[in-house]
Amino acid sequence: MSSRIRQAVQEELDEIMELIALCVQVMQAGGSDQWDETYPNRDIIGADIAQGNLYIYQEGAAIAGILALDENQAEEYKAIDWSVTEGPHLLMHRLAVHPQVQGKGIARKLINFAEDYALQGGYTSMRMDTYAKNEKILALYPRLGYERRGEFFLSERKLAFPVFEKRLSQKDKL
Repeated sequence: MSSRIRQAVQEELDEIMELIALCVQVMQAGGSDQWDETYPNRDIIGADIAQGNLYIYQEGAAIAGILALDENQAEEYKAIDWSVTEGPHLLMHRLAVHPQVQGKGIARKLINFAEDYALQGGYTSMRMDTYAKNEKILALYPRLGYERRGEFFLSERKLAFPVFEKRLSQKDKL
């Protein structure tokens, strides 16, 4: 079965929202309230697609994963002690893999794609945050060379959002 990563298109919004709904069910069953019916919602994902920021991992005819890439840093990022201060910085948001194919390296492939995209675009680092209950991603990011740089709290959540960063260099991809 062939696979590729490409930009999402508006006609795929329903399928993407179905993938997100399944991921929300799995997260909540595992005790994480990171995502719910309000985030990420149809408006957010639709805007990601319209701005050309949402990428999909397509396996055959099905969407197996998604990832948003942009330069939009949360206001809370200003308080983080970043190791890479010179920019620009590319941010990863809304990484999700269909529950039926989790554990097959799709998240890693999406992250590798993001890093290649960032290097080609002249970005100096990759940045992202995740929820403190997202144990799979908390374990994956350090294995891929991401350094935990701090955390922030949102008033509507009880737990922290750990923040990660990876310095990008052409030699890393040689």
